[in-house]
Amino acid sequence: MLLIKFLVVLIMLLGLICTLTHKFPGTLIILAGVFIYDVVTNFLPLDSRIVTTVILLAITAEVGGRLLRIYLTKGYEISKEFSINSLVAQSGGIVACDALLGPTIGLILWEFIIGKTFLPRVDTISTILFRLACVAFFRFLCGLIMIILILKYLII
Repeated sequence: MLLIKFLVVLIMLLGLICTLTHKFPGTLIILAGVFIYDVVTNFLPLDSRIVTTVILLAITAEVGGRLLRIYLTKGYEISKEFSINSLVAQSGGIVACDALLGPTIGLILWEFIIGKTFLPRVDTISTILFRLACVAFFRFLCGLIMIILILKYLII
């Protein structure tokens, strides 16, 4: 029984980590952990309000998070994917140029060749990334509340 609880908590923590990305439905993974616990242990929750609250939190996090992400990032000429990819690629480019050519020549080469396209858009990119981080925090908070409610009222 203790092993089952440990595995369910591990699945729920994996779901909590997945709430930080918009590609994975982290709160649904948390619900899957509870469903697995229900199937294996055949328990019936005593309070259906907790189950309803957890399901409503999952719907709020998934649907509301997607709608919030669309609302907060609309109206920009730079897409969300470009913002994320450019930050990662530019940071990697600086490190690679520094490692291959040395700190001075690598920085100068990056600045003249690559930095010209990145730096004029850095304000817009940072704004979009901040807004995406706020949406990820919203989903993470919903997932954390779900896990606390599940552990306190359903599993333990």
